[in-house]
Amino acid sequence: RKGNVSSVKIASLSPVEAFLCGALAKAVATLVTYPLQLAQVLLRLQSSNANKNQHESLNKDATIASCYKGTLDCLYQQFSHGGITALFRGMNAKLLQTVMTAAFTFLTYEQTLVQVARVYETLSSTS
Repeated sequence: RKGNVSSVKIASLSPVEAFLCGALAKAVATLVTYPLQLAQVLLRLQSSNANKNQHESLNKDATIASCYKGTLDCLYQQFSHGGITALFRGMNAKLLQTVMTAAFTFLTYEQTLVQVARVYETLSSTS
């Protein structure tokens, strides 16, 4: 309906605010999930090493003992041997990479919303 189009007002963040919000959100998410990601990597390494060792010792009757029995056991052993810092070993590089990616992604998203809202407002005011 012509003349019945209401103006759309979108509360937007400044570019700096958007960047910081994206960075903070991803930093918190990474801190919370990193121990599980570490356990996943360690379990995969254990599995690939076990498969490699099995193929190398096909003619031998050697059995390969697993170091970790599962995710919780992996987390428990890491904590037991190195304390809380062992659960976050190697996180610096991951944190830098994921935080920067999320910050720029959120900044781009917010700025895109602002531009789309401006175009929509311009088009609706000319109709």
